Amino acid sequence: MARLSANVSRIGFKVTNPNGDLGERPSIIETARLSLVVLLPNEIDALIAGDTRRAGELVGATFPDGWPHDEAPRSGLPWHLKHLRADVRQRAWRIRVIVERRTGVVVGSVNMKGPPDEGGDVEIGWGVSEEHRRRGYALEATAAVIGWAARQPGVESFSATIPETNLVSQRLAGKLGMTLTRHSRRDLPLWIRPANLAMEPTARVAG
Repeated sequence: MARLSANVSRIGFKVTNPNGDLGERPSIIETARLSLVVLLPNEIDALIAGDTRRAGELVGATFPDGWPHDEAPRSGLPWHLKHLRADVRQRAWRIRVIVERRTGVVVGSVNMKGPPDEGGDVEIGWGVSEEHRRRGYALEATAAVIGWAARQPGVESFSATIPETNLVSQRLAGKLGMTLTRHSRRDLPLWIRPANLAMEPTARVAG
């Protein structure tokens, strides 16, 4: 099997509450510096309403005022919520906020667009607040989510759509083992990697 880049292979993670009930919050993925927490429907509702204080109380973390600040993740909240309300089994496959463990502050999110499709592909995206960039958080968080998802039944590949002008995300995709294809999705260049790229043995799942 091919290997991830050295930067990714050193990122270990563990999963807490791996046997969580479908009616509860799915497993929290933890890395050295971050906790990756699934958002539940009522928490997404609060964010759509602009009530970051209420969302923070429910999640147990601090959301900056107005989060998410970028238009793309903000406009995507109702879309994710619709799918979550239609199928509770998608909870683990939607929005995971990136919580800085040292401060308890939400610094970004890693979003999947649902469980693997009929071909086994999982589309994934990532974003970190501007003031928390250049710390390796996006790489650390996304690599951990990919590591978790790759262990789930039916997952064969991961994909991401990245604009040609977004050089930072292109570099990150490369570090995640993704390669640029000749295909597009929603008029954006498509990056893809197989799910069976080997992870470093330091990655671990608790329980």
